[in-house]
Amino acid sequence: MTTQEHLATQLKPLGIRLTPQRLAIAEVVVNSADHPTVREIFERVRDFFPYVTLATVYSTLGLLEQAGIVRELPFQKFSRYDANLSPHANLVCLGCGSVVDAEVGHERVAELEQSISDSTDFRISSQRVDFYGYCEGCARNN
Repeated sequence: MTTQEHLATQLKPLGIRLTPQRLAIAEVVVNSADHPTVREIFERVRDFFPYVTLATVYSTLGLLEQAGIVRELPFQKFSRYDANLSPHANLVCLGCGSVVDAEVGHERVAELEQSISDSTDFRISSQRVDFYGYCEGCARNN
């Protein structure tokens, strides 16, 4: 679990003004395995900071993305945010919409990225691998 102190040491050298709300937003995103939406982040932070606004959440997420701490994952209905920046696959449930990191396959995704870099003139700036299907709960209910 990443603490606010650790996040502060990452953000301070970038000249980002560190408010308690921004640190709470960063902590929520970095410590969430479920790739939360802006609304989910807002609701989780609001439990601690009742006066936080959606605008603060959006602007903080933009700063965290620029700082290389999180990555936006755009989907058709809304974006989700992922703090796992290493090569990996996401599992996207078509039933409930949950998004989680796959527990296996990290090495293969990294190998594929390296293979593409080595064998082409294409300069990769990022990658994203999504698998769509049904989580355990949704598969059981269908």
